[in-house]
Amino acid sequence: MITQLIFQWAEQTPERTAVIYNGKARSYRSFARAIAVARSYFARRGYLGPGYAVLTVSNTMIFWIFSLALRSLGLTTVSVGSPAKLSPAMLRKLGLTNVRCVITCPGEIREGLDGLCTELGLNLLTVSLAGETPLPLERPDALHPLGGHILLTSGTTGIPKMVLMSPETDADVLRLYVELFGIDQHTLLSVFDFGTWTGGGYKWTACPWSVGGATLLEQGVIEQGIEQGYEPYQALLRPGITHAILSPAVLADILAAPTGAFPRNDTIRLAVGAGAMTRTQVEQAKARITSHLFHYFVSTEGGIMAFTSLDTPEDQRWHRLVPGRMVEIVDASDRPVPIGEVGQVRVSTAGGPTGYLNDETATRAFFRDGFFYPGDLAVMRSDGRIALQGRLTDVINVQGFKISPAPIEERLGEVFGLNGVCLFSMQNDSGEEEIHVVLETSKPIHSESLIAVVKQEVRGFHRGFVHYFATLPRNEMGKVLRQEVRAQVIANQRAR
Repeated sequence: MITQLIFQWAEQTPERTAVIYNGKARSYRSFARAIAVARSYFARRGYLGPGYAVLTVSNTMIFWIFSLALRSLGLTTVSVGSPAKLSPAMLRKLGLTNVRCVITCPGEIREGLDGLCTELGLNLLTVSLAGETPLPLERPDALHPLGGHILLTSGTTGIPKMVLMSPETDADVLRLYVELFGIDQHTLLSVFDFGTWTGGGYKWTACPWSVGGATLLEQGVIEQGIEQGYEPYQALLRPGITHAILSPAVLADILAAPTGAFPRNDTIRLAVGAGAMTRTQVEQAKARITSHLFHYFVSTEGGIMAFTSLDTPEDQRWHRLVPGRMVEIVDASDRPVPIGEVGQVRVSTAGGPTGYLNDETATRAFFRDGFFYPGDLAVMRSDGRIALQGRLTDVINVQGFKISPAPIEERLGEVFGLNGVCLFSMQNDSGEEEIHVVLETSKPIHSESLIAVVKQEVRGFHRGFVHYFATLPRNEMGKVLRQEVRAQVIANQRAR
């Protein structure tokens, strides 16, 4: 789907810019030719679908050329980023059969990668396209219809899972994202640091290509698979940027830049997802970057559920559901809860993935009866807007980082000599994400000492509250009942 659109625009508007990578622009003609050359390379070596190709490529421009070429030949690709991130454990966790090749580039070979692939019986390709000439396969009707891309996610389950993006899913996603964010042929969209294995890095990057616009990709110098020397705010210095997508953590890095490091530009539409912003971040982003600020509520599996323009203070807290998307808030029996009551979010899987690849157990747990359950709790207002109330699963979300609280709880217990500690995140009335630390003790601990330890453990930590319980609620096996703790904290706050 994506490759077909790029070839289409290469025929209709060959000189229009498709990609700017680290300041170097590629026209649609140049982009299509690069994909065609890569198709030639892989086709001549017999790499045709079905099957999987694992890409260990740090350079995002090269990733897209290789991935789109392989997909157009019927292979399904999965990106693990730099070769340094690839390990036997990761490959085994992927659980893919019929892996046709592991692909890297000259200069990115990780020591031992060749031996790893030999051990696992995988073909390692170090791909250089120098000297390759394209086969006559540039016309859209010659492209294979079956190639897909696998996204990696752990935000809901806490452990790596695979989500398959088929050409049909791509088509639905691109149409929705383009409409929501006002993307057109005049767009120059920056995706900042979202990796190619993430939903943000994959879905948003390709949106401009569906309508003849351009995508801005910025990276530092890649040395031994590690990105060096890049400051996120530098993307804002590129002339002509119209749209930008980033996480709260990247926004924090940009706002930490010195005053005057980048210009304020009200022509930019800036959308922040993968976590909640603080009120200070919202105010500073509007003052220093652009007045056109948006927040989106999204999951890799379920796609965008809410997209909200932050025009008033309540917009940070109360999200606007995407028109046409079936999003419900239900109780433990999957019945819609009354207006004003907290329940679990679920979103229809129509037009999107309906399960995890090669994981029936997780699929049964999170995909049910035509819905995906992302693990978020929320409350709905009478006007249909929703406010998030934390997560049902143990995984917590701080500034876009998915964190398992169990190891942190264990360390806090050791440091302060406690038998029970419970962490959870929850948005306050202003829509800011806050950490709540609940301690099983009758003797209060010095809060500054406690917060200092929590800040060491939780990246992006900004606001937190400490609560003391004489006894934490537990099940018959002794496990702390996190949601009961959370409910008691909310009840105590309301009673004040």
